[in-house]
Amino acid sequence: MIDAYFDGHARGKRVTLVSGTNAEADAINDAIQQRRVEQGELDVRVAAWGIGQQQILVGDTVQTRRNDRLTGVENRAQWIVRGIRDEYLTLVSVSDSGEVARVSAEYAREHLQLAYACTVHGVQGDTADASVVGPDVDAAGLYVGLTRGRLSNVAIVVARTDASARECLSESMQRGTPELTTRDAVRAAQAEMRRAARARDLAVIATGPVVGASPVVGRGVGM
Repeated sequence: MIDAYFDGHARGKRVTLVSGTNAEADAINDAIQQRRVEQGELDVRVAAWGIGQQQILVGDTVQTRRNDRLTGVENRAQWIVRGIRDEYLTLVSVSDSGEVARVSAEYAREHLQLAYACTVHGVQGDTADASVVGPDVDAAGLYVGLTRGRLSNVAIVVARTDASARECLSESMQRGTPELTTRDAVRAAQAEMRRAARARDLAVIATGPVVGASPVVGRGVGM
């Protein structure tokens, strides 16, 4: 899964990684961040702290985990860290809208985490160039994960033979409650509608007359 991320990253493609557990997602996130540091893509000299004292660097892919109307961020939305200051972080949406938000350092410590890889709940409504679903996910995970990629969707299965791999995949499709897939679809549709609305508003702003205006950015809210 890590290699798939870097293969897509090298070609300018965005890859969604769907893991079976939060622990697995954390391990993948840490490994990708560390490799990016080693390759000189990320600079550790300027850092912020996320949930659980997770290190956040400029250029990292992150996810906000709490709705905040003042800052304009939503739970499970994904961003790229554009800048880090003592008091706040500047984030830009991973979507084509280019939406920019600012969250406080305190918000980051309590509600921001790395998001190169996520569980199925973290990718609802997300669309990328490619999606890779890891082992040990349930039926809902396969359904959501394998519909995130525009160009490619792959499921990884750990098995000794092709026949065993097919059997493992079949068993995964039987796990989980079918009702979750309906909820996933509804949430995904709602998320897509919100993103489309924001993109439309940004397009109107970009094409309208602007005289001496500056971007309006919300303030982060501390808990």
